[in-house]
Amino acid sequence: MSELHLIEPESLRADARLAAAFTTRTGGVSSGPFESLNLSWSRGDDKACVEENRARLANALGDVELVFANQVHGRTVLKVDARPVGIWSAGEGDALMTDRPGLGLCAQTADCTPILLFDPERPAVAAIHSGWRGTVQQIAAATLEAMAAAYATRPEQVRAAIGPSISKVNYRVGPEVLEQFEALFGKLDEGLIGPRDDEGGAGLDVAEACRRQLIHAGIPETQIEMIRGCTFAERAQFFSSRRAALDGHAGQFGGQVGVIALRP
Repeated sequence: MSELHLIEPESLRADARLAAAFTTRTGGVSSGPFESLNLSWSRGDDKACVEENRARLANALGDVELVFANQVHGRTVLKVDARPVGIWSAGEGDALMTDRPGLGLCAQTADCTPILLFDPERPAVAAIHSGWRGTVQQIAAATLEAMAAAYATRPEQVRAAIGPSISKVNYRVGPEVLEQFEALFGKLDEGLIGPRDDEGGAGLDVAEACRRQLIHAGIPETQIEMIRGCTFAERAQFFSSRRAALDGHAGQFGGQVGVIALRP
C-alpha cells in the first residue's frame, strides 16, 4: 500500500494541538480519472473507494472524524459542533469552523483555493473553499467574521495556510470575471493577472487574491503561509477540473482537500 503524501504547512505543524494538511493524489485506492486518493463523492467514483480513502486520511491525521460540506461557490460558513450523524456533510456551504477537538474540517478542491485558519488563543479552526466566485463573495473574510462572532476570534491572532491551486499561467478567465475582481481590488496588477489577450481575458491568480483578502481582513502578512503548486500542471500530484476537461472527461475527476483539526 502506497503511503499518503500530505503537504503539512510549516506554520501550523509546530503546534502540537493541531493536525493540518493539504492532500495529494498519492496513497488511495481509486482508479481511472480518480486515481488514487480521491476524497470527493460527487464525480462518479466508487463510493467504497472514497470511503476507504477518507478512512486512510482520518487515520493518518490521528483518527479524527472528517467533516465535509456540500460546496456551492458561495459565502456560507457552517459551524460544526459534532460530526453529522450517519453522513459526512455538515450542510451546504463553502467554509467550516469549529472549536471542538477531533473534527477534521475538509475544504474540497480540484483547482480552487483551499485555506486553513487557526486561532491559537481560543483555540478554533476553519477550512475554506475559495474558487473565483467565492473569492469575489469574500468567503475568507466571512469566515473570520463568523469565527469572531462564535469564538471571539481576533484576526491579528490567526495563522493561515493557503494550499495548492491552479496557477495564474494555467487559469485564463474572461473579461467578465476580471471585471468582478477589479470591483474588489481596483486596477489589477501583475501579481494578480497575466497579460491581457485580444479578448480582454487573462490568467488569474486566485490564491494571491485570497492572500490579499486575508491581510485586508486583519491577519498579519507574516502569519499567512502560501504553499505554491499548480493543480493543473502537476498531474501526478493533484486533481484538476480544468485538466480533466482538456483530457476529454469533463466532470469526471477526483478531489483533494485542505484539512484541519484540533487534536482529540
